[in-house]
Amino acid sequence: MRSFRFGLLISVMALLFSSLFGISLSVQAEAVNTTQSGVFQGDATPTAEPTPVQCRGTQVSRLKADEVAQIVSDLVAIKREPRRSAPNLDLMRINDTVVVLEGPICFDNLAWYKIIWTTKDLEGWAAEGDAREYWIEKLTVTDVDSDAPVQCRGTQVSRLKPDDLARVSSDLVTLKRNPSRRSVNLDLMNTGDEIVILEGPFCADNLAWYKVLWTRKNIEGWAPEGNASEYWMETFSVSDAEVETSNCRGTQPSRLKPNDLARVVSDLVALKRNPSRRSVNLDLMRVGDDVAILEGPFCADNLAWYKVVWTKKNLEGWAAEGDATEYWLEKRQ
Repeated sequence: MRSFRFGLLISVMALLFSSLFGISLSVQAEAVNTTQSGVFQGDATPTAEPTPVQCRGTQVSRLKADEVAQIVSDLVAIKREPRRSAPNLDLMRINDTVVVLEGPICFDNLAWYKIIWTTKDLEGWAAEGDAREYWIEKLTVTDVDSDAPVQCRGTQVSRLKPDDLARVSSDLVTLKRNPSRRSVNLDLMNTGDEIVILEGPFCADNLAWYKVLWTRKNIEGWAPEGNASEYWMETFSVSDAEVETSNCRGTQPSRLKPNDLARVVSDLVALKRNPSRRSVNLDLMRVGDDVAILEGPFCADNLAWYKVVWTKKNLEGWAAEGDATEYWLEKRQ
């Protein structure tokens, strides 16, 4: 009887071990198959949005790196380190602007961000707020009244505004990741390069900064308009510019010119706010719709752009003439 019980116990343990080992192998195989599918066959599942951060003792954080933000509570401390006991570098006032560099970091029941305080060009750490209120909030530069002339300290009066086309008028103008002299350089622009103004002006470091799209390399970043003695970027009109070539890179030769009446010959041609693939869609035009050509061509994003009036809805915007294989707009005969 003792031998039978011992044998039964061995059998049960063997069966249990086999089951556990089998489960382990199946899980491992499933994990490998999933990984291979994701790497080699592509994954159709959309990438999830980053999970919002909420530090203990605070509200949900609303800031992220490279944003421009504004102080909305008086005497917000800028610290040497992200903790309450760290030495104060200074105190910021309501309406002061900051550039967010890093964060959030949760410590001392606060959400901390590394920032540049543009008023004094001072870098340090500041808390976004507490459980009741926010002390720093994102600033939308385009919400600033664009009709009022802006003159940042240490500059001349700004002459650019969002949606303008501009041209670099000084050599080696730096394109920055955010509006600060200390920010990372993305590239250097040269005299004659064309840009689209996206946002601005934003005053920091005694300069007037604009968020721009540099059309030659399709890079988005921040650039200063100039200093107290000269402008480094100036607006220009495509209709007044001398077009050196009628063939933008990546396209067929342009066949339209200002004052032409054209027709849409491809379905769902986007009418954009400015001449850029990244620009906001104003509407979609259909085959047979008529447009009046106002300005162009303007080369950007490997497309030839024209400023047009879509006669069906009396809507003004920018549309691309076509790509390397077909025309989307053609002159009406």
